[in-house]
Amino acid sequence: MKRQQLLDNALALFVANGVQATSTASIARKAGVATGTLFHHFANKQDLVDTLYLEAKQDLAQVLSAPPDTTALEDQLQQLWSRALEWAVTHPNQLKLMLQLNHDPAYPISRHQDLMLTTMGFIGERVEQAQRQGQLAPLPVPLVLSFFRQHFLSTAQLFIEQPELGQQTQYQQGAFQILWQGLQPVTQP
Repeated sequence: MKRQQLLDNALALFVANGVQATSTASIARKAGVATGTLFHHFANKQDLVDTLYLEAKQDLAQVLSAPPDTTALEDQLQQLWSRALEWAVTHPNQLKLMLQLNHDPAYPISRHQDLMLTTMGFIGERVEQAQRQGQLAPLPVPLVLSFFRQHFLSTAQLFIEQPELGQQTQYQQGAFQILWQGLQPVTQP
């Protein structure tokens, strides 16, 4: 119970003030617990941030892990894409934390990729399958996943900041079209 209070209040403060500007004392105060209680549950502020980030990734992965209702790989990836954006719109604080950590020097790209592969390895598997079938360019999977992550974050941020755009089919389909077409094999004339 107190652990969840700490997580909920930390997330709210991180989103409102930024991770770096939020002290452990302010988190404990907002949660209505002693600072020692925070350190009973988390070794330090970075441990708290890491826990929130991992939980956000796991939450998103759970939404994405539902079986697709199609066998076509492009349609499967489009379903994953749509589910991810729906999750982002319904979990704006978790997305805002992801956006902050996307530019945090404590989170190099390799760390983001490791978390993505740990929680959502099935995305990389589908990318590799689409590459083997010639539907996607044979690019290094870490490069493709980095492109996925960045495009997802920027599109989700747009849809959260301007919800009317996220409701429009043109924007939803257009965002996936940019992703899919950006990864198509190059054809030689």
